[in-house]
Amino acid sequence: MKITSNRPRRDAAAPIAFIVGAGRSGTTLLYKLLCLHPEVAYISNYENRLGWLPGGIAARSVNWRMEHKLRAWFNRGGNAYFTSRPVLKKLFPTPHEGEAVFEACGVPLFPARGELPDDETARRLRGRFERIRRGAGARTFLSKRTANNRRIQYLSAIFPHARFVHLVRDGREVARSLASVSWWDRHRVWWDGRTAIEMENAGEDRLSICARNWVREFEEVRAQLASVDSSQILELRYEELLQDPVHHLEKVLQFLGLEPLACYRATIRSLNLRPTPSSWSSALDGRQVDCVLRETRPLLRELGYAE
Repeated sequence: MKITSNRPRRDAAAPIAFIVGAGRSGTTLLYKLLCLHPEVAYISNYENRLGWLPGGIAARSVNWRMEHKLRAWFNRGGNAYFTSRPVLKKLFPTPHEGEAVFEACGVPLFPARGELPDDETARRLRGRFERIRRGAGARTFLSKRTANNRRIQYLSAIFPHARFVHLVRDGREVARSLASVSWWDRHRVWWDGRTAIEMENAGEDRLSICARNWVREFEEVRAQLASVDSSQILELRYEELLQDPVHHLEKVLQFLGLEPLACYRATIRSLNLRPTPSSWSSALDGRQVDCVLRETRPLLRELGYAE
């Protein structure tokens, strides 16, 4: 059963849009690919670190410099996720999750289910996003923040016409990928309260935690999106995105009310993105595969991912 599947919208541009989806599902890649478009504004590394900086001017300075964006935002092969970059690339305006911006506006990291923003928080966040959008000279402001999976209802109350792009990936690949990154050890698992390494030290299996996290993140996004009008939601599969990047990115842009420019198509093609072979079955031994499937099998079946 597919959670949401809508035709692309071709009406006016959405001033505000959010990418949601479990961590390690490719949301960073999708975020950067969409931000290559000159009419998409975003929280950059500058807004995240320099709260006094006029919003959007960093992104505006590189709006149409797509080749420069490619070199600064992606590694060879189109990899958009990396933890260290040369100094010059660090100085280049780059899409950021921007939690500092949310925090400065009073948005809680872990809002209680059903919690709604107060008037002041709503006013401040609306104003901040709009200043970034106008400063960047863009038609749409796009945000990608993993914590927003738990803030969809909260954000929807502030931006009732916002659109949401939900990126979904095979949970077996997500679990394998999450288990391999070093920052996961120190990450506080929102549905447990402990860090991942504390859960492991208490006797839980690392892959089990990662697989369960994919299930919990997906179920949280689905529950939160239930309060959003279906016309404002677009589901995209990570595997489909890599199979035909230009087609699916144009579909997302149309959903956001933006035109897929010829220069944008050429830029995406130059990345030469390709589907990646499934690695979970070769990277994990039989015990590890069983461990992951115990957590994910029902949801994998529901989403149509064959075992």
